[in-house]
Amino acid sequence: MICQSFETECGYICVYEENGHVTQIKFNEKCFGKIDQNIAIQIEDYLQGRRQSFNFPVKLGGTAFQKKVWTLVREIPYGHTETYKQLSEKLKTSPRAIGQALKANPLPVYFPCHRVVAKKSIGGFTGGIEWKKMLLKIEGCNF
Repeated sequence: MICQSFETECGYICVYEENGHVTQIKFNEKCFGKIDQNIAIQIEDYLQGRRQSFNFPVKLGGTAFQKKVWTLVREIPYGHTETYKQLSEKLKTSPRAIGQALKANPLPVYFPCHRVVAKKSIGGFTGGIEWKKMLLKIEGCNF
């Protein structure tokens, strides 16, 4: 497995790749490798506001429920948000179950859990609230 870091105003995002598939994206980690150039360009373009979606291959673990939640989150359009409650209604579950699935998301940004907010607040985020605010700002979504 190799990884590459990308510097942002909030710190580093580290992308892990194995055999051409992204396996993890972590915040506040720095590594010194070089991932596949196509993947790196897509990440860099997104962070610069020049890309709205990703088409690189991923390798994904997780439960069937988590995968349903992550797939649903991927359908939230760039620059938009939905609430935990809205997602829970689509999957006929609780907002808390949605939050727990998002907490386990190994590929934030690819499965854009930063686009999921609470009814009256920005909600939580594995990387921290400043990361969530920055990602929403990149997408032109002022929360």
